[in-house]
Amino acid sequence: MVHRVEMDNSVKKYVEETDHESVDMREKHAAVKQVYKDLKESYKSLKKKTEEQQPKRFVFVDSRVKELWTMAQQANMTEDELSSFKVSLTFC
Repeated sequence: MVHRVEMDNSVKKYVEETDHESVDMREKHAAVKQVYKDLKESYKSLKKKTEEQQPKRFVFVDSRVKELWTMAQQANMTEDELSSFKVSLTFC
């Protein structure tokens, strides 16, 4: 949430300080694109730190949930999809 506030503030500051008639739209687009790129990198960093704190080996108790998790790992799923699915299975 903090990063989004920082991003919003950066965009607002840029818009306020910019002479709208003299700035090329490509420059504005590039500046906003950079803000979003920085936000995405911050999110990836936060996700990595969060995942590092989780136990390396996660074991499900219910045999049906274990089977679902095994099938999900063997399927052609991205890391994000697997992570999301794992969270969903945790509540089973």
